[in-house]
Amino acid sequence: MYGSTYALPLGTDPQVMAREISCPRTTWLAVKESGTGRLVGSILGTVDPDDRLGKMQGLVIHPDVRGAGLAHQAVRRLSEVMLTGDQAADSVYGTARTNSTAPQRVCLSAGFRALGVFPNLRKADRHETMVLLAKHRDGVLERRLPVPRVPAGLAGLVRALHGAVGLPGQPLPEFVEEAPAPRAGRRAAAREVELVDAPQFVLRRLAEVVPDPEQRFYPFHTPNVLLAAADGAYELFAQLNRSDGYCALIGAAPGLAALAPDFEALIGRLAEDGASHIESLLPLDCYEDLSLLLAHGFLPAAAYPAMRREGEGFRDYVVMARSMHPLDFRGLAIDASFQPFTEQYIELWKQRFLNTHGVFQ
Repeated sequence: MYGSTYALPLGTDPQVMAREISCPRTTWLAVKESGTGRLVGSILGTVDPDDRLGKMQGLVIHPDVRGAGLAHQAVRRLSEVMLTGDQAADSVYGTARTNSTAPQRVCLSAGFRALGVFPNLRKADRHETMVLLAKHRDGVLERRLPVPRVPAGLAGLVRALHGAVGLPGQPLPEFVEEAPAPRAGRRAAAREVELVDAPQFVLRRLAEVVPDPEQRFYPFHTPNVLLAAADGAYELFAQLNRSDGYCALIGAAPGLAALAPDFEALIGRLAEDGASHIESLLPLDCYEDLSLLLAHGFLPAAAYPAMRREGEGFRDYVVMARSMHPLDFRGLAIDASFQPFTEQYIELWKQRFLNTHGVFQ
């Protein structure tokens, strides 16, 4: 149904499908037509048992039977399965396309909350915006851990999360002004940097140099490339998909602060190797790391409340994103639930990347 040119392997690559479906952590629901038994729909859900986090993906309904509510039933049924039972997830998330509002409203009607946008993701030969949604098990959101302060650059996102979504529990944090952001640029690195493209080695190396699971928490993502300073000052681990330009910064040793002098050069190196959209997932209470990303052109795209269990409470996370291209929102169809997230991102992007004459810097 997605077509052979679709950028993601789920739905187009038989080996990936076979691996996903046979995984014991995966729930696969198939929709069959009443009377004929014809397969007319499919949806997958995977739960990470360590983090108790679920991911919903691969929803497709045959064009012949669309409009009968099958997508709504599939999403609601799958989320209920994943959020109940002894081994259930604490929350389930999914993304939806913005070529129409229908996929978004399917999830919203099943109890998912709007949490943000991912602009300028590349699909095939064009850019496309996606939205983030999540649904939590009863009682989880009420156990969110307090966040005392966040950089002022995240104020719009946090207000959107509390206002538009209507989260229970914690009050708004204090918004603290961070240092002025430097102009984005790709200056030469102060150190020689090597890019290692050896997925199994990179994965082992991450476990060796970043042993704390909290510092390499990035659900359903594994690094496949490593940027290492020749003098051993730092190592940056990332998942890079050259086919669609998506890149996730998964971990750094000894920490993000060590990358600061060379951060722009490292981003430039990833861009030269195919990255057009770069993301990082961080706890909302990591003020210094979030300030560093803001200073280098990363903007708050989406929030995920109560994403990770910590003792008896749950920690909030935020997705910081940087696009290597001007924003392209042509053909965007987005439900009103996401409007506060979109508006705050566009406003920050204009402040950061447009000069006084409206020209991309």
